Amino acid sequence: MTDYLHRFDAAISLEERAGGRNAAIRAYIAQFLTERHRHAQPPSGLLAALAKDPELLAPLRQHERHFLERIRSTADDAQMATLAFLAIQGIRAMELLNTQVVNPAEEEALIAWLKDRLD
Repeated sequence: MTDYLHRFDAAISLEERAGGRNAAIRAYIAQFLTERHRHAQPPSGLLAALAKDPELLAPLRQHERHFLERIRSTADDAQMATLAFLAIQGIRAMELLNTQVVNPAEEEALIAWLKDRLD
């Protein structure tokens, strides 16, 4: 988990350094889309591992909280950036749990809408 978080953060930091408005949340969305194209399915063993040891989530919770603070601190509108972060997290959770309530076209439209508001 820690290795994944470091790789994810490095990729976001690289995109974030390009700068511009709302760089952190835009980099987060871009990295989400990149990873989504790379991995068709979320890691299936993750839920089993978490059920056995919920404390495996502690580093992820801490990482995500720090990243959300970074997103907010660099955003033009902290509430909009938080909303974008939570929307991506919701899509990730639905994929992991296989509970998608929106179709791919609706997800794409939502992400495009978020990106428009952040540009």
